[in-house]
Amino acid sequence: MDVAQSFAATFVDELAAQGVEFACVSPGSRSAPVAMALQRHPRIKVLVQIDERCGSFFAVGLGKATGKPAVVLSTSGTAAAEFHAAVVEAAYSRTPLIVLTADRPPELQDAGANQAVDQQHLYGTAARWFFDPGVPVEVPNAARLWRRLAARAVAEAASGPVHLNLPFREPLVPPPGQIPAAEAAPGQAVTGGRLLPSQAQVASLASAMQRAQRPLVVVGEMRDGERLAPALHRLGLPVLAEPTSQLRRSETGAAVESYEALLRAGWSLQHGPDLVLRLGATPTSRVLNRWLAAAAAPTFLIDPDRSWRDQDHAATNVLACDGQPLLEALPTVDRSAWREQWVSAGKRASAAIAATLVTTPLHEGHVVKAMAGRLPEAGNVFIGSSMPIRAADSFWPLTRPQQRFYGNRGASGIDGLVSSGLGVATGRDPLPTVLLLGDLSLYHDMNGLWALQRHGIRATLVVCDNNGGGVFNFLPQAEHQDVFEEIFATPLGLDLSQVARLYGLVYSPVSDRSGLEPAIADAIAAPTPTMVVVKMKREDSVSGHRLCWEAAASALKG
Repeated sequence: MDVAQSFAATFVDELAAQGVEFACVSPGSRSAPVAMALQRHPRIKVLVQIDERCGSFFAVGLGKATGKPAVVLSTSGTAAAEFHAAVVEAAYSRTPLIVLTADRPPELQDAGANQAVDQQHLYGTAARWFFDPGVPVEVPNAARLWRRLAARAVAEAASGPVHLNLPFREPLVPPPGQIPAAEAAPGQAVTGGRLLPSQAQVASLASAMQRAQRPLVVVGEMRDGERLAPALHRLGLPVLAEPTSQLRRSETGAAVESYEALLRAGWSLQHGPDLVLRLGATPTSRVLNRWLAAAAAPTFLIDPDRSWRDQDHAATNVLACDGQPLLEALPTVDRSAWREQWVSAGKRASAAIAATLVTTPLHEGHVVKAMAGRLPEAGNVFIGSSMPIRAADSFWPLTRPQQRFYGNRGASGIDGLVSSGLGVATGRDPLPTVLLLGDLSLYHDMNGLWALQRHGIRATLVVCDNNGGGVFNFLPQAEHQDVFEEIFATPLGLDLSQVARLYGLVYSPVSDRSGLEPAIADAIAAPTPTMVVVKMKREDSVSGHRLCWEAAASALKG
């Protein structure tokens, strides 16, 4: 058997032994040895993706949903370059991902050979680990070396993307009827652990909390934030948590609803913290970030990954340790009166917003409320960047324990969102998954819709169709009317019913508030993937948001 075939069979078998369950494979010739080995392995599910960019973002979604690295494989040349955006997202969101790029052998490099480009360190600093083992050759203990390479790739990918560049010489496939077999027994067992807090770290935060009279917890995106819920409930401090933190939940006992409304209303000016405990990624809300920076309160940033997520340089203490044992080690302090001020104010603001939504023009807040009301007790939401994630942060109420929220907030791009959402749906199957996207995000990744029918994925798409980039209407660019529509709003003018038809989705248009919840409920229950397209005007979104904030402000003054 050719050495390339033996390498591929052995390498893939070790990936499976290390827990890899999914592989996104795009067609190509040079990658044939690994592609065939993946397809034939009984413990790895191969999801063919014609478009490499879609495949890589799909793998990112799988990694977010499962916590395990998925493999993404391409042939050589520009196909490998298509992975770059997804590798960046995986790097900044610390999502497990194994990128395999097939390559030409050394004698075909820098020699004008077809599809031969420089793939060394192709993704720069975004890759946690890069390695090129060279063309497979027969050497003593070769099978053990191949298995060690796979085992290390899985271990290194636990905290972000790794890139293995794999050059192959022809022949790239064995003779018909010959199926390569893996060699040697499974290799190294590689395990990781969490970084426990030191006594000094616990003592420092405990002392600060005992002195503070107005401590506040702020939580950004976290993959496994729900494991902190019991400790936060015991501490009993007000918690400002966005949905993707997995902690905007009633069982924390102190999650604050509609906190952005409190900040916009000015209520927060008289209720500033004297201590901030930050967990997870940088908050999505610009209003929250500006308020925290202006408050200038001592800020403890729990940073187990050493990611330095402190864009306003407000952190006075950075604790590089796991948040769960740190919170569990803290003594309880009675700040119930302070907590109730925030919780009750959030409830008043939420009630005022809900009453206002009955009369305001259709906008993203209505969509979020309708989704929240119809999402099953156990379900997943993948939230697109730009307006959808901000609307979810502003309007999504307290969530249920088995509901989980995802997004591509590492680099916050709008590319690949369809594919990442469908990757989440595949990794979290059989739970229902709903994607909340803008029309521009859908357009950026329309090719990703192909996977729905090809792989039988159960998912619902809810698209906020405001014919352009609605977020820009909230920004200073909107004041430059002579250039705004053409270079910022960028209206698409697409008939999304034709997009749904092309990819075999049921098309469900909504243009008024009354039809919103029924359409979403029917789509989630439907056996066929459905695209609910909510048509709205960008100017209605701006005025609708403003009316909600004004109503909340009035309620808080009463």
